[in-house]
Amino acid sequence: MNRSPWSRRGRPRRYAAALALLAAAVTSTVGMLAAPTAHGAAIADGARTAYRTGMVTTAGPMVAPWTDGSAAGLAMAGLVGADRMPAFDSAFVVDKDGGITVTETIRYAFDTSGGTRRGIFRTITVRQGVDGRPDVYRYLSLSGVTVSSPTGANSTVQLVDNGADVTIRVGSPSVTVSGTQTYIVRYHLANVLNPFTDSQTAEFYYNVIKDDTVPKDRVTVSVTAPAPTTDVRCTRGVGAACDSATGGATANFAVSGLAARENLTIATRYPLSAFGLIAPDIRTGTASAPGSGLDEGVARVASLASVAGGLLAPIIALIAMGTLVATRGRDEWYAGLTPGLTPGPLAGGPVDGRPAGSMGAGGTFGAGATGAGATGAGGIPAGGGAPTRRGRTPTVAVQFNPPPGVQPGLVGTVIDESADTLDVSATVIDLAVRGFLRIEEVEGGGMFARTDWRLTELPPRDGEVLRPYEENVLRGLFEQGSPVLLSDLKNHFAGTLSATKDLMYDEVLSRGWFRKSPQSQRMAWRGFGFFVMGAGLVTLFAYGSISRGIDVTSGVSLPIPSGWILGAGLLLAGFVIQLFGARMAAKTAAGSAVLAQSLGFRQYLVTAEANQIRWEEAQEIFSRYLPFAIVFGVAERWAKTFQEVAAAAAAAGQVVVMPDWYIYHGTLFPDFGSIVDGVDSFSTTASGTFQSTPGSSGGSGFGSSGGSFSGGGVGGSSSGSW
Repeated sequence: MNRSPWSRRGRPRRYAAALALLAAAVTSTVGMLAAPTAHGAAIADGARTAYRTGMVTTAGPMVAPWTDGSAAGLAMAGLVGADRMPAFDSAFVVDKDGGITVTETIRYAFDTSGGTRRGIFRTITVRQGVDGRPDVYRYLSLSGVTVSSPTGANSTVQLVDNGADVTIRVGSPSVTVSGTQTYIVRYHLANVLNPFTDSQTAEFYYNVIKDDTVPKDRVTVSVTAPAPTTDVRCTRGVGAACDSATGGATANFAVSGLAARENLTIATRYPLSAFGLIAPDIRTGTASAPGSGLDEGVARVASLASVAGGLLAPIIALIAMGTLVATRGRDEWYAGLTPGLTPGPLAGGPVDGRPAGSMGAGGTFGAGATGAGATGAGGIPAGGGAPTRRGRTPTVAVQFNPPPGVQPGLVGTVIDESADTLDVSATVIDLAVRGFLRIEEVEGGGMFARTDWRLTELPPRDGEVLRPYEENVLRGLFEQGSPVLLSDLKNHFAGTLSATKDLMYDEVLSRGWFRKSPQSQRMAWRGFGFFVMGAGLVTLFAYGSISRGIDVTSGVSLPIPSGWILGAGLLLAGFVIQLFGARMAAKTAAGSAVLAQSLGFRQYLVTAEANQIRWEEAQEIFSRYLPFAIVFGVAERWAKTFQEVAAAAAAAGQVVVMPDWYIYHGTLFPDFGSIVDGVDSFSTTASGTFQSTPGSSGGSGFGSSGGSFSGGGVGGSSSGSW
C-alpha cells in the first residue's frame, strides 16, 4: 500500500527528531550539570542495626551492600544495585493452630564490585496495625530461626527486633562472601491464618515478598496444610496474575522475573474444620511503522543521536556520580589531630557542664582530651579554617564521656546520617532521665504483665535547657494532657515524629556537623534522579514508536527503535543518580569529630568494668548513659555492668538506689537488668506506636480484585546483602 499512517505527521515527526537531538545533547552533559552540593559517604540505616548488634561495620541502606570499612568501600557502600536472586523458593507448612513453618531456599548472587560482602539479611513483618482499630495491632510471633548454607557460606544468625519487623542477619563480620551462594532459612510464625466463621473457611493470605529491592529471576512457593485447598489465588505487582497457581494437598505458585519492589501475594482457602481454634493475635498498643518522511540525513542524525544518548547516558552518569562520591562524598577530618579532637574552642557548651576529658564514670580521664588547643566536638569550632582531609573513619580511642553537649538522639543522627524513629524514642527516655517526664509501666491482665506505659509530665529541673526538637517531642507527648498512655498516642504522634526528625536535621546542621541537611541532600538527588527517569519514561512512550519510522528513513538497522534505547538509557541514568546520590551526605570535620567521640564512647559502654564505678554515683551514671546505650544497641551489656556494681555494693553493706524516672512493676525488687528490660520494651513499642504502620487484622484474599489484593495479606518480607 502507498498510503501511510504517517503521511499527515510531517510536523510531529520533525518535532520528534528535534526531541531526539535535544535529549541526546542534554544526556551527554547530564553528569556534568550543576547538582546539589554533596559531601561524603554516609553510614546509612543498616549501620544502626550493626551498632545495635555490637558489630563495628558500616552499611548502606536496607538492601544495599555493607562494606569492609575501607575508604573505597565506604565510598561505594549502598551504590551497587546488581545483587539478584537467581532462585527463591518458599515452602509454607500450615499447622492446625494457624501458624506456619517457613523454609526459604535462597540462591543469592552477590555483586562485589562496590566492596566486600558478609552475607544476607531477611526482614520479616511481625507487627501490623489493624484497619479501623488504632488502639491495637496484630502480632505474628517469630521463633525457631535457623540458617544453613549448602554452598558453605557463613550462616551465623543475628536477630534484630525493629518494632514492626525483625531482621534476620546471616553471616559474620569477619568472613567475606562472593559469587552465588545458597542459604536455607527456616522460621515459624504464629497466628497467621484468618478464620471466617460465617463461611466456615480459613485463609492463608500472605505477602510472600513485599517491598524487596532485590530482583528475583524465579520465585516458587508451596503451601501444605492439614486439608486440601478449596481455592487459591496469586498476584504480583499491582493485581497482575502469577505464572501459575494450583491447589490441592499442596498448593503451588510460580512467577518469573520478579522485579525490585514488585510484591508477591498469595491466598489459599481451606475448610475451617481442618484446624483447631485459630484466631489472630490482637494486642493492645499500639510497546512498526513505515518511513518518517524526513530527509535521510536528518533522520540518520536523529537515530544515531538517540542511540548514542541512550548508551552514553548511564555511562556518563556513572562516571560523574562516581567522581562526585570519590571527591566530595567522604567525610572531612581534621588533619594532624587525633580523631575526636577539634582545633579550637567550641561555640556550644557541654550538656552536663563538664568539659571533654573531665572525670568519667570510673574516675578516669577520657581519652582524646589531650593536645594543644584541642577540645571536644560538641559545637562548632571558632575559626574553622583548620586544615582538613577527606577519608575513611579512622581507629578511635575509648572515650569515657559522650560528646559534650550532644544528646543521644543527635548521636544516632550523626552515626548513620539519618534521624530515625529509634533516635526519637531514645530522646523520650533521655528526657525522662533529665526529669521532664516519668515513665510508669501499666500492669496488664496477667500477673505483673506489662501491656502499656503511662507518661507523666514533670516540672523541669533548674538549669535544664531543651533543644527545639526536644520541646517538640514533649509537646507531642502531652498534647492531650498529662498523664497519657503510650497506646493513646497511636496514629496521633506521626506528625510530631516527622516534625521532630526535621528539627533534628536542623540541629545537626546548625551545629556545623553537616554543610547541608543529609535528608535534603538525599531528597534533592532522589528528585534529580526521578526527573531523569521521568524524561526517560516520556521518551520511551512518546518517542519510542515514532522513532521506528525515523530509523527506517535513516537506513540505520536496529533491533529495537532508537527512541526505546534513548528512553532506557535515561531511565538507567536516573537510577544511577539515585543510587549514588544516596551517598552524597558527608560530615564536616567537626561532625566527624563528634562521630569519633561517639564511637569511642560506645567502646566504653561495651568495655566498662564494675570496679571503675563508684557506688554512690552508680544510679546517676547508669541513668545518664542508658539512652546512649539504647542508641548504640548495647543496653543489655550496660545493665550487666551495673548488676555487678550493685552486687559488690550489697556485699559491702551498701545500697545502690534504683532510678526513679522509670517505675517498674515487673518484680517486687527491681534491679538494673529488669529496668533495662522494661525500657528496651518501651523503646521497641514506642517505635511502632510513633510510626503507626497500617496493616491487616485478617481480611480475605478472595473478596477483592486488582490492586487491592496485592500486598494486602498478613506479614511480608524483604531481603538484601551486607
